Amino acid sequence: MPRLDLSQAQKKQPEIARQGDPAADGYDLLRTRILGEVAEREWARVGVTQAATGRAAPLTALNLALSEARRPKRSILLLDLDIARQPVLRYLGADLETGRADGSFRLWRANDQLGVMAIKASPAEAATRLLDPAFRAEMDEVLAKAAPDIVILHVPPLLAGDAGLAGLPLAQGLILVVDAQADTAARLRECQARMRDICPLLGLFHFDAEV
Repeated sequence: MPRLDLSQAQKKQPEIARQGDPAADGYDLLRTRILGEVAEREWARVGVTQAATGRAAPLTALNLALSEARRPKRSILLLDLDIARQPVLRYLGADLETGRADGSFRLWRANDQLGVMAIKASPAEAATRLLDPAFRAEMDEVLAKAAPDIVILHVPPLLAGDAGLAGLPLAQGLILVVDAQADTAARLRECQARMRDICPLLGLFHFDAEV
């Protein structure tokens, strides 16, 4: 499987936290609080999203996955459902053509415990692809083959088109990331209204700090 240059990505993007960085502490706390609850419920797929398009959710998803991968004997898969933008790959300095193909999916390895996956599809089909039962069955099959202990899903933003809403059912629980520079209480209420009866809210996470 192609290997991502994680150390180079961290040099170019300082917000990808390294072990021992002060910034990593917040993600370790999120991991312990949220993923502990997820384990108790025997869930395997955790979504991470935000209200509008931005860096807060993809970077939180990436840092949460890296935090969980620091635990010994854990296998983690980070799957970016944001077909239109592919922000996780961008932060990692990769593109779809470099990944190992498995049907609609492209796969890389970030380190021995963390795999990264993205979806190759037309950006115009972002929502319809996520809603397609055949795609969902394919995703289940690919994830079953990979057999990670947990899957972190970066879900498209909830208030920017309908792809976020289409991606919600693919997660068993959701972390809503708060962007302090852009989000308002009204925006967060609208996000929670869209999630209602589709995906349980596990908690809010303030980008760079917990709330």
